[in-house]
Amino acid sequence: MNIRTRKSLPIFVLLCVLVTVASCFALLSPVPAAASSGSAGAGAVVAYPNYKVAVLLVTYPDNPTKPTRDDHAGVWTGDYLDQVLFTNANSMSAYFAAESAGRVSVTGQVFDNAGQWYQVSRPVERSGRCDWSPYFNEVFTAADADVDFSQFNSVMIFTPMITCASGGTATSGLVPDANQWYGVTVMNSSLNTYPHHELGHLMRLGHANSWECDPPGILTGTNCKEYEYGDRFGIMGASSRMLSLPAPQKEFLGWFSPGEVVTVASDGDYTIQNYETNGPVPKVLKIPKARDASGNITEWYFLEYRQPIGFDYVVNTPTIQELGVPNGILVHVGSADSSQNAISTLLDMTPGSTPSGLDIFKPALQLGSGYSDPVAGVSFGMLSRNAKATTIRVRFSAASLCERKVPTVSAKVVKNTGRAGQELRYDVTVKNASVLCGQNSFELRTLKIPAGWKVTIDRAKKKTAILTSGQSQKFVVRLIAPRGSQLKRYSVTLEARMVKKPTLKKVFPLQPRVVR
Repeated sequence: MNIRTRKSLPIFVLLCVLVTVASCFALLSPVPAAASSGSAGAGAVVAYPNYKVAVLLVTYPDNPTKPTRDDHAGVWTGDYLDQVLFTNANSMSAYFAAESAGRVSVTGQVFDNAGQWYQVSRPVERSGRCDWSPYFNEVFTAADADVDFSQFNSVMIFTPMITCASGGTATSGLVPDANQWYGVTVMNSSLNTYPHHELGHLMRLGHANSWECDPPGILTGTNCKEYEYGDRFGIMGASSRMLSLPAPQKEFLGWFSPGEVVTVASDGDYTIQNYETNGPVPKVLKIPKARDASGNITEWYFLEYRQPIGFDYVVNTPTIQELGVPNGILVHVGSADSSQNAISTLLDMTPGSTPSGLDIFKPALQLGSGYSDPVAGVSFGMLSRNAKATTIRVRFSAASLCERKVPTVSAKVVKNTGRAGQELRYDVTVKNASVLCGQNSFELRTLKIPAGWKVTIDRAKKKTAILTSGQSQKFVVRLIAPRGSQLKRYSVTLEARMVKKPTLKKVFPLQPRVVR
């Protein structure tokens, strides 16, 4: 398996390449809609704790039309972009303040040439790339009378149309007025969370990718592929979703406090809080994945428990709830090398769970399921969960964590006594008592009934249910004694068993009573 977890681009140009605005970060097809490229620029991009952004609104003589707002309530204006970028409760500034727990601030000012926007020539495309240097010179010169660039350290340029097949770009540009290189991003006719994504590149973040194999493979198998932008649970992947950065990238940025990332070095059951919890509490498990010839760790598994809270609450379709993420754990792979730009890779822990091309939409390792990596010699699985925390079992062994057990059964009497011909009822609950074995089919059936009695289970002679480890299913058992039955207590014997391993069974009696 070859997963890229870092990409060395200390001086870079990063492009979000697309066919149309709508297709960039659109639903994944078997071939990703988006790709990115990197090339050396002329000046290094500096990561700051405080980003001071000069926002320049630019239009072109051949396309002076201003883009339409995301809410379709008019066109982009200086005031609108100021709200989206800096002042709204869900602005770019608010996002990075929350994600960094106050470690990074993003402030700025929008310059729109008194509502007329700055008119410049479109950038020239050469060999599929924009020639940014003369374009930036023209933009900076056009805005120079209004902008004191020495008061800023970054520039965002907003334009009305796709340029060089790119919806967004992060690069560097020499600002003559300040006589230094600034991080510069260009947003072409698109907004949503593109500014967040491109500013992430200026922070030295790479893309959030995904790794998928045909079932049952997770790391290895048939048709294994890495999809750039494939992680749909963070701005560096699917930039149309303002979701939290994955743990490898937040750790790279130094945005975790001591104790928030638990580095696992021994077998045990570990509890982490939901990923969105404020404060220095355990919220990420970090487990060794790969080592070099000297035994040094080169890659890690990062385990997160996401809930629809804060910026992880979305109204996009499909939502984080529909994707089953709150019921499981996201598993990312990240590099141990902190000297390069951070790229994280999301693993699809439920291969084959959704139709072809959309499988990464449901990537979480589900409650009651386990995973083993024979190369790393490590296994982990999700034991339990509630709205605030989950408990994960980790073993430094390639052996399966699955412990198959006899199902547990409880019977609640709804109506235990009646005349012959009347319906009696029991609610029988069968629980998959196995630990970290994933899903199994269980059957509830009758073994022995008195002569002439009618017994149905959910109105059938027997009933099956697919249950994940720890999951329960209620069955309605109905009994009817034949006319002329003796007035006494009877015994009806039922059995709950695992279909693929029928020796794991629980036999139990029901004791109905026929009265006058």
